[in-house]
Amino acid sequence: MTETARWPKRDAFDFAGGTALFVDDIRPAGLLHMAVVRSTRAHARLRRVDTAPAKVVPGVARVLEGREASLHLHPLPYQFGDPELIGGRRAVLEALPVDEVRYVGEPIAVVAAESRRAARAAAAAVVVEYEDLPTLLDARAFLADPDPRHVIAENEVVAGHADEVLRTAERVVRAEFFLGRSSTAPIEPRGYVADWDGARLTVHAAHQQPFQLRAELAEVLDLPVDSIRVVVPNVGGAFGLKMTGPVEEPLVCLLSILCGRPVKWIETRAECFLGGGREQLHDVEVAHTADGRLLALRNRIVIPVGAEAVQPGWRQAYVSVAAFPTAYVVPHLDVRSRVVATNLPPWHSCRGFGKEAPVFVMERIMDMVARRTGLAPAEVRRRNLLRPEDLPHRMASGYRLDSGDLPAVLDQVLALDEGIDADGVGIAVEVTPEGGGHAAGRLDPGVTPTVAAPEAAAVLLRADGLVEVRTGVTNPGGGNDTALARLAADELGITSAQIRVVQGDTDLCPPGTGNASSRGVAVGGAAVVLAARDLAATLRDLGADPLTETAVAELVARHGSLEHVREYRPDPPSDPEYRYSYPYFSSGAYVARVDVDRATGRVRVRSLTAVHDCGRVIEPVLVEGQLQGAMAMGVGLALSEESRFDERGAPQASSFKEYLAPRANDLPDFVIGHHETPAPHTLLGAKGAGEAGVGGALAAIANAVDDALARWGGREITSVPLDPPAVLALLPEEAS
Repeated sequence: MTETARWPKRDAFDFAGGTALFVDDIRPAGLLHMAVVRSTRAHARLRRVDTAPAKVVPGVARVLEGREASLHLHPLPYQFGDPELIGGRRAVLEALPVDEVRYVGEPIAVVAAESRRAARAAAAAVVVEYEDLPTLLDARAFLADPDPRHVIAENEVVAGHADEVLRTAERVVRAEFFLGRSSTAPIEPRGYVADWDGARLTVHAAHQQPFQLRAELAEVLDLPVDSIRVVVPNVGGAFGLKMTGPVEEPLVCLLSILCGRPVKWIETRAECFLGGGREQLHDVEVAHTADGRLLALRNRIVIPVGAEAVQPGWRQAYVSVAAFPTAYVVPHLDVRSRVVATNLPPWHSCRGFGKEAPVFVMERIMDMVARRTGLAPAEVRRRNLLRPEDLPHRMASGYRLDSGDLPAVLDQVLALDEGIDADGVGIAVEVTPEGGGHAAGRLDPGVTPTVAAPEAAAVLLRADGLVEVRTGVTNPGGGNDTALARLAADELGITSAQIRVVQGDTDLCPPGTGNASSRGVAVGGAAVVLAARDLAATLRDLGADPLTETAVAELVARHGSLEHVREYRPDPPSDPEYRYSYPYFSSGAYVARVDVDRATGRVRVRSLTAVHDCGRVIEPVLVEGQLQGAMAMGVGLALSEESRFDERGAPQASSFKEYLAPRANDLPDFVIGHHETPAPHTLLGAKGAGEAGVGGALAAIANAVDDALARWGGREITSVPLDPPAVLALLPEEAS
């Protein structure tokens, strides 16, 4: 029996059979339901918020607007540290606005009622009077004419003399690239159940970061941290959406405190589609030689992140700049960005976390250079890729690309591609920094290198003979609990049936970062291994090896339960030049084949092949599942997914009828291969497996469509998504 077959996903039948517990299944006695009154204006002064009509709706327990909420709640704290550390400006933001709204959909008031229907009826009864103010919805103007009132951050990555090289180069590619705004669109939207018993607040949440949520609530509600318990049940996908910071988190808790009853809020799909991210505009110039080698890159980026917010989504803009020039050697680099606040909903974190945009831009550049030099796209990449002997490589931003074999990954995916007939074929290479937060100090001289935060784990031998693994990393639906159980069991020489994994409970688990930046196994798993090794050593010393039921019973009778707690963080680099934030980089290469219907503009993905290097593969089935999901997301971003707003700033998508995520029959069977280059700075040699695939699939498909259009005399692709109208607009009239 294979290793993979011995370790199926834990609790798989609970999910398949519909018995797994999610936050909406939690229904304590006396439950109230929260609904949110949302702005219908993109930017306006609040002249009047009349809650009286809502208070007389049958079943209403409490209505709360901004002025009253400000008496109970402190301003919201920024997540992931002060924005000034990465060149951002700080704003004082309240859970509910008092004087001004900044986007359509911004919460203005909240209602608690006996049923969801009553709560929504009461929310609809609230009367709001506005005085409209000027709005900024389209940030394209900032490429030519920046308005400092809207710029909330500026970042730059500079190396060499790009301006001089571009001025004298014989071959220069110029293009403007655009990525549309999109959503993460998890199956389960956000949700919370808050229950205040008069002394202690218990919050069940569909969430990625229970300890960060507990800290935020303690600060905003002015409660002791130990008076708050956060519990995360099963989560139906997160992809960055369910990180700490949205205003509904403290509001549902405040209503529970004021009403003295539990209060639930489950986000509607329309509310879920308010948030988004990824929109970027790049004005690029690239100098290259006749034999396809890149000499210099200059990029001016505008990143409209919506209204200012404390949640970490806007920080993706920093990562986008720092990740250039991705997998390639570019001697002269000048990349500068303006992060712009607009009157659209705030960005939330999105899978890829800003790394997908640089991959799209660089991979389109590679194909443009190939076309202008007459070289094959794969050959241009080979001539510019970082090679194993170049690693570890200090990127211009200070990021440390730790390991990998990019030429081998590219060759492997080209060999794995089945080569079916198609209108167009495209390739892409990506590197994905993972495992940590952001560098402090904007790379200022003398700043001490930063490393990823630690993760902790407790491994406990219980009186009933089971081994309990308690971990600070959470599971957003991908199954990392299966890998954690396997790691502990392997150290202890026992089976999965003897392991119980506890996650997402701030009363039971050691503190951790939850789920972010693909840290679950590479960092959290290492802490589990260390704690399990300590327990195994103790058991050997006590004569309970192997860990049979008889030995456990005798051991517990003599000594009681045994527990070991360990903390782990990836090793920091010794070179002070590496002011970085990510301790490991995964990598991958992709080949896409597409057919394009010249009459309708519809693109059909015929095949999508990937080779992924995430270091040591702990659980192949789960790693491939993660990559399949990321590639599916990349297909959507390339072809159909876009969060659109009308001229008033109102969202155009309220369901999956308007937001076109790919369905199963829109996707081919993915072909996936693995290339294992162990991470040199993690205990297990593992890297991340949760973010790679988004940018690579997106870029490969865009290149494949471009290849098809070029055969028919179409214009080069510079923007995504490539929905049918966009494709038709690129085709010459005689071809369509």
